[in-house]
Amino acid sequence: MSARHTGLGALAILSWGTLGALGAFSASLPPYLVLTFCFAVAAAMGLVICAATGRKPVRLLDRRTVLFAGLLAAYHLVYLEAFHHAAPIPVSLINYLWPACLIILGNLYFQLRSGFPGYLGAALGFVGVLVLIGKDGFVLQLSEAFGYGLAFVGALLWATFSNLRRHDSSDAISAMTTICFASSLICGLWWMANGANLPALTAQDVWVIAALGLGPAGGAFFLWDLGMRQGHAALLGVLGYSAPVLSTILMLVLGLGQPGWKVFAAIALITLGGIVVQIGTSATSSGKLKASAR
Repeated sequence: MSARHTGLGALAILSWGTLGALGAFSASLPPYLVLTFCFAVAAAMGLVICAATGRKPVRLLDRRTVLFAGLLAAYHLVYLEAFHHAAPIPVSLINYLWPACLIILGNLYFQLRSGFPGYLGAALGFVGVLVLIGKDGFVLQLSEAFGYGLAFVGALLWATFSNLRRHDSSDAISAMTTICFASSLICGLWWMANGANLPALTAQDVWVIAALGLGPAGGAFFLWDLGMRQGHAALLGVLGYSAPVLSTILMLVLGLGQPGWKVFAAIALITLGGIVVQIGTSATSSGKLKASAR
């Protein structure tokens, strides 16, 4: 495993720590407009990398490419739409249940076999979210329930995407370049189907779209794929659960939420759940290796 590629994966995690804040700043714009340009920026980056390294993007009409692009576009559409219906910090943290969803769906449908630690970590994450969105106990704030639901659907979609990508053998850069291009087309078609109205963009709007495309909603996908395939995957798994902490702290600093015990309790529980999942998964893998060596 390469320390350099592990570092690339860590950069992706740092980038994802800005997704909540950037998503909140883009809430005044149609999500499909934002994503059309974000994925186009990411695809352009991929094409430059492919040209510089002698790679060739995978076929656009490949069945797997269409599936991955559909999941990627759907995830980001529902995630950004959630910011229109609920407060940004709860939306961001509910979305960060995707690692727990990844474990549960992976065990049920993708032969992940994480065992009991996986389910324990998932449960801790869900408790953390209940603490965060509860009011006077564990009662949902019905006025924001639709936004919560969209954020959770996003977590399920990203978990499904990640499990499927884990089993894909194509080159990370070549595949993600075409996937991002196809995702841009999907979002563009959706935008056109809904009138394709181009609102007056402020300088901040342009900056936010560019930042999303270069970072958490584009460039980070390439870094993460490289890190997971050629870096220290177990270490990146643990570091990945720092994303909700980074995201929430950044949003609090930017004035997008109010600090309180519920926020920090939710952060602690979700992060602890992630650590339990990763340690349990690593221990299971280590046990299997020892057993096979006997």
